[in-house]
Amino acid sequence: MSTAKKGELVVVGTGISVAGQITLAAKSHIENADIVFMGIMNKVGEHIVTTLNPNCVSLDDLYMEGKSRAHTYEQMADRIVQAVVEGNKVCAAFYGHAGVFVTPSHDAIRKVRALGLSATMLPGISAEDCLIADLGIDPSQYGCQSYEATQFLFRDYRIDPYMTQIIWQIGLAGEATLKVLNSEHNKPGLVLLTEILLENYPEDHELIVYEAATLPVCEPKIQKIRLSELVNTPTTLISTLVVPSLGLPKYRQDRLAKLGLTEQEVSNYRNPNLSEKGN
Repeated sequence: MSTAKKGELVVVGTGISVAGQITLAAKSHIENADIVFMGIMNKVGEHIVTTLNPNCVSLDDLYMEGKSRAHTYEQMADRIVQAVVEGNKVCAAFYGHAGVFVTPSHDAIRKVRALGLSATMLPGISAEDCLIADLGIDPSQYGCQSYEATQFLFRDYRIDPYMTQIIWQIGLAGEATLKVLNSEHNKPGLVLLTEILLENYPEDHELIVYEAATLPVCEPKIQKIRLSELVNTPTTLISTLVVPSLGLPKYRQDRLAKLGLTEQEVSNYRNPNLSEKGN
């Protein structure tokens, strides 16, 4: 019977602002791993993780200007998987939630499981969690639609203006090469995004350009603009656009009738926050 040590993988998120947002479960897996791979994007976050486990390896060296991010992500996943194959207890720690906008985390888990080895992911605090807290938005109030900016431009999505819209990575809007690592070339994308939004909202509709705080000593960036100003609004790689709802739509009288209800009877219903909700 083989006694060779089997490798395993646990993927964790460190939160947006690592200090104070890393969960106890994630901390434990980092501390007890044979090797920790880091995709954290800032030196403060990396320092916090390396204090928990000195055997850490940053994945950021795989990024290069002009190199396809798709290739970079593939190399990240392969580096993680190789360490698991070698029999290590591996922890891969990524900025935010490890499953949100993190291609190599999903790829590494899929490849490790395909080899018959253990691979799991733990939840973490994402940019969306920070956005909800910082902007005071309750996604249940109007409903919420969420898109990556470039995918939104390329595909035939249907905006529901009565829902809150969250459009991620507008700093890369329209960028299709996957080789750009800055937000200096997104003007055509913002022009097109504005045109699409103008099909559903008035030009003076208030938007929010949001960036979560990545360090405990920093504040989130919250800039309120008019839709007509979007094209000329400076953005970064972590800028997110929030388009508030136009309000609640009209009642569907036919649906109320099927339930034996009248508009007056349901007029006070506002998605009450029940203690047994599952979020």
